[in-house]
Amino acid sequence: MGVAGWRFAHMKRTLRVRAVVVGVLEELPFICPVAVAIGALIMIGITLCKDWPQ
Repeated sequence: MGVAGWRFAHMKRTLRVRAVVVGVLEELPFICPVAVAIGALIMIGITLCKDWPQ
């Protein structure tokens, strides 16, 4: 692959990464509450496990 081919492959990969980042950012309003809810459930589970033997 020549220099031009390498540049095109690099640009293609950069565009793919950019498309993935944009896709994630578009889904962010949905992902954030889900992540917070999962984190809260995990913390509640850890708290219950620590307090269970008492």
